[in-house]
Amino acid sequence: MNQREMASLVLGLFLAVVGCRVAPVEPPPNLGTLEESRPAPPPPPSFKDDPACRLFRWPLSPTRAAAILRQTEIFATAAVYVSGEPTPQVVAYNVLRDQENATDWFESIAGRSGEVGRLYALSALWLLAPERATELATELRASDTSVFTQFGCEGGERATHELVDAMERYDYGENFRSARDRAYAAFAREGNLCAR
Repeated sequence: MNQREMASLVLGLFLAVVGCRVAPVEPPPNLGTLEESRPAPPPPPSFKDDPACRLFRWPLSPTRAAAILRQTEIFATAAVYVSGEPTPQVVAYNVLRDQENATDWFESIAGRSGEVGRLYALSALWLLAPERATELATELRASDTSVFTQFGCEGGERATHELVDAMERYDYGENFRSARDRAYAAFAREGNLCAR
């Protein structure tokens, strides 16, 4: 394992461990009158209900991997939750990176996806086609959207432009790539994140 792979692995483990803490218990809301009450925000998406899990079939074809990244609603690090489980998005990312025409696959995702898919495409294009990645990063920074993220145990909405900045500082693409074998092994067996 070279120094870059080791640094990516350490970053992934750090994010998984640091993000895994118990949330403080909040007091119940003041219900007030009916006029004052507001509807509760929708629950955060779960991996089990995300298109990434609904579309997943092992072994994963490049076509299905691209569909996963185009349709997923969660941008996640390579390892999530307390146990550092690999995600179906990371498997899909790596299946496409394994293709001879990986750049074409990620270009297609960048052009035909929502913000989350475009973020996964950006992480690959920074490694495969840096000039195109710079263009895509500029487009995404101009976006006023936010996406749901899962970094270790920390889940929540984050602004797209903030994610692009973070992706530029920390090499998410290499982090996803270094998780390849572990992710493949996890999704080749029954007890993976989508099977629960």
